[in-house]
Order: sequence, then C-alpha cells, then structure tokens
Amino acid sequence: MKFNYRDKIIAGILLAIVILLVGFCVPVKNMAKKNKTDKATLAQRQATKEEYETKINAIPGIQESIRSTYNEAKDITKLFVPMDDVKNQVMLDKYLQKYADDCKVRILSLDLGASTVSPIDYYYGSIEDKFGAVRAEADINGTLQSDFYSSISDDLALSQRAKEQVVSTQYGLNIEGTKKNVWKYLEAIKKMDNSVIIDSVNFADFTFGKENAKQKGVELPDSEEEISVQAGNDTIKNTSTAQIVISLYSVIEMEEPDVQLK
Repeated sequence: MKFNYRDKIIAGILLAIVILLVGFCVPVKNMAKKNKTDKATLAQRQATKEEYETKINAIPGIQESIRSTYNEAKDITKLFVPMDDVKNQVMLDKYLQKYADDCKVRILSLDLGASTVSPIDYYYGSIEDKFGAVRAEADINGTLQSDFYSSISDDLALSQRAKEQVVSTQYGLNIEGTKKNVWKYLEAIKKMDNSVIIDSVNFADFTFGKENAKQKGVELPDSEEEISVQAGNDTIKNTSTAQIVISLYSVIEMEEPDVQLK
C-alpha cells in the first residue's frame, strides 16, 4: 500500500499528536503519584506533630507528678534515722546519755555495730485456708467465701508486697537502774524515733533485788529511787543491770529530681 503526499502529511501530524500526548501524560501521571506520596507523608508528619504536641502539653502535669512523688518520699524519709546520725557515734551516744540522765539510769557501756542492708519485714497472719472445703459446702449464697477473702485481704496484700531494702544498724547498751527507771528509759528509746526498734532486753536480775532480799529474810521496799538494805554482811540494792539491743533503720535520702526543660 502506497501513501501519497497528503496521507504522509496526515500520518506525520497524527504521530506528532501521539508523541505530544505521551509526553504530557507521563509527567502528569508521575506528578499525581508524587502528590499522593506527599499527601501520605504530610498526614504522617501531621500525626507525629500532634503526638509531640500532646506530649509537650503533658509535661507540666508530669513535672508536678514527679515533684509530688519526691515530696511524699521525702516525708517518708523523715521516719528513718538520718544516716549522718548513725555514722556519728558521738551524736548517738549523746542522745542515749540524755535519756539516761532524764530517767536516772547509768550507762555502763555502749557498742555501735556495723551497718548492713536488710529488707523491711511485714507482719501478717497466716493466710492458709484449712477449712475451704467445709466452707464451700455451706456456702449456698456465695457469701461465706467472699467474707473470708475480705477478712484476709490485708494479710494477703502484705504477703505479696515486695520487701524494700533499708540500712540497718544495731546498737548495744549495758545500763543499770531501778525497775521503774529502766522501764522509763526503754519507753524513752521507743519514742526516740519511728524507725528505732528494741530487739531484746536481758536483765541480770529481773526481780531487781526482791528475790535476793526474800531469800535472806529482809524486805526491800518498792521505790523509784535507788535504795539498799542490809542482810548480814550483804548489801542488797533495788537495781539491776540490763543488756539492751536496738536496731536503727536508715535510708539514703533521694536527690531532688531535675524536671526543668533544657
């Protein structure tokens, strides 16, 4: 088939139009694709921006929460014996000597033990349910078991609580005084601090001379003040020595948190 001059001109024009259309459509298609990608990227960036703005807006609340937690921890720390007081035996001796003077007992010796890290123990009752099967048979309305679990809820919570670590220091004292004054001294130690615990008290004579006087046929009157009676060549006093072991609990105070934005 042969083309004349006119057909060749028309064919050339059509070819030019096709080339122009292809040249136009391909960039438009690429631009549309890029525009779609850019929109997706913009939406992602916008979501990230909103997420950051939410976090930034929450910062003041978080700062306040951190400060509140720090203040609560600081208040709890006040319940413990300051570490500086425990390390300074002279300061501790001074406190104990003051109480001894006030209660009119004599301190014969003082011995500060080494500090160790130990867990805080919780006191709770046994949570073993020995009568569960019997209770279940009688528990028609489901209230008996519910009441039982309610009754042990506090002990159960304590048994499952993690034990925190504290610094424990033992202190040994050997004192002498009358019965009433020794008990006054023990009470003074108990009130010394919430985290001071009396571990043990051993009396050389828990009758404070009464039994000795009785065996020797003399009477030893009750008195807060120190008195003595003669039993032949023996002098019997209304005093006794006592060995006291106390534990002092301390924590290292938390640093104040830096919550300011840099």
